Amino acid sequence: VSPDYADQTRVFDDLGRGVLENAFKGYNCSLFAYGQTGSGKSYSMVGYGANKGIVPTTCDELFKAMNSNKGNHPMKYEVTFSMLEIYNEQVRDLLTRTNPKGGLPVRQNPKLGLFYVPDVKKVAVGSYVEIEKRIEEGTMNRTVASTNMNATEIGRAV
Repeated sequence: VSPDYADQTRVFDDLGRGVLENAFKGYNCSLFAYGQTGSGKSYSMVGYGANKGIVPTTCDELFKAMNSNKGNHPMKYEVTFSMLEIYNEQVRDLLTRTNPKGGLPVRQNPKLGLFYVPDVKKVAVGSYVEIEKRIEEGTMNRTVASTNMNATEIGRAV
């Protein structure tokens, strides 16, 4: 194995742990992968089999941390899940089968500077198992969409 190789644990430790810490501080957080075909975006983001990627690992750690905070002053949490695909500069919602022609718009809140997709489906989730099911759902829509579009490159943001 090359010394430049980063396994899934290292990717999470280097990137995911900071995203998780910022989420607990109240920041909106996103993970985004961009690169050419075959560069490892899907493997890094979602993983395969026992090698869970940064998204499922971060989500698993999120719910572990939330569940450990059930002492005398438990906090209340709200977790929503969305899954988008960017292909040919068009944004698609992977949790719905129908997307508008030309893709979903991306907007910026001028006061806060936040970017968002107004019509993206947001699903409330209460456990890591629910997130796993939604990732599977989104991945299946991605696969169907890429076959229908004869895609050779996929970018993903979760």
